Amino acid sequence: MNLTEEVFSTEEGFDCRNYLPPLRLYYSEYATSLGLSLTVGCAVWLWVTFVFVKVISLIKRHTDKDQVMVLIIANTVYFTVVTFNVVALLIPQVAVVCDIVPFVAFCWCILVFFRYLKESVGGDSVVMALYASKAIEPPPVCPCFRFIYDKKRQLRAIRLGIMQLPVYNSVVASIQLIIFSFDKDLFFDVFYVILPFIITSIVFYVGASVSFIKTVAPLYPDNPIFKRFFLLQLVLIITKPQIIILELIYNLSTFECTLAGEPKVYINLIKQMIIMIELTIVTIFSYKFYTTEQAVGDKKTGVTNAAYEA
Repeated sequence: MNLTEEVFSTEEGFDCRNYLPPLRLYYSEYATSLGLSLTVGCAVWLWVTFVFVKVISLIKRHTDKDQVMVLIIANTVYFTVVTFNVVALLIPQVAVVCDIVPFVAFCWCILVFFRYLKESVGGDSVVMALYASKAIEPPPVCPCFRFIYDKKRQLRAIRLGIMQLPVYNSVVASIQLIIFSFDKDLFFDVFYVILPFIITSIVFYVGASVSFIKTVAPLYPDNPIFKRFFLLQLVLIITKPQIIILELIYNLSTFECTLAGEPKVYINLIKQMIIMIELTIVTIFSYKFYTTEQAVGDKKTGVTNAAYEA
């Protein structure tokens, strides 16, 4: 009896859709696919590590001391995500953890970066003056967030929309990880229960973020901070909505198992590869930005604010 047959004989009634084989079987049965994936993954990890080290060097050289740590924290998110991707390839049993933790890390990075973004345009007093003098129309696709565009409570709503993302999702992630550690089958069963709460949090964040950017960015066209914010925002799409869509497609599809855990193994390989390829593209743009525009524009004086020069 070979290893695959042995697993099938001892795993009667297992859920093929969510079943992952033991590591010994995983490494033997998927040696070729895993080898190719890890080759690409290691290449991506080396590239992202190089970009991370290079960008940190440029940040320290061209940015004021009070801004250095914020930008370093923001740029660690790329390295964090790719590192967990490689771990998920090596140990698919912890792929769920490797999906949840980078997203929570992004949420806290975006909060830190938002505070930096707000200060870079003058702080609360300047932002409040902008909201008092500039009226904008809410996006037609999201009338539910019309209250955000009320001048008197816009900044408060934006703060809430940004702050709830890390706090709320940290709580949800903790609940998910606790359930996963005690009962993996229950974790997958409650996926659709938790999903609407995660989507609601993301939508609320997007509404607040769009409001702030649409109001402030046009007034500071030469400020490079918004390009950094845009690159960081792409990580949100890569780490959560895209993963949710892939999981929904997978859960709503029908599979036949020819090897132990085959559907779950391959969806994990595909998911991690997609994320790493997309992050490679994002980090290329990030590297290009920091090695060209920042080196020319900052000149060791931090972010230049057009409003202060007027």
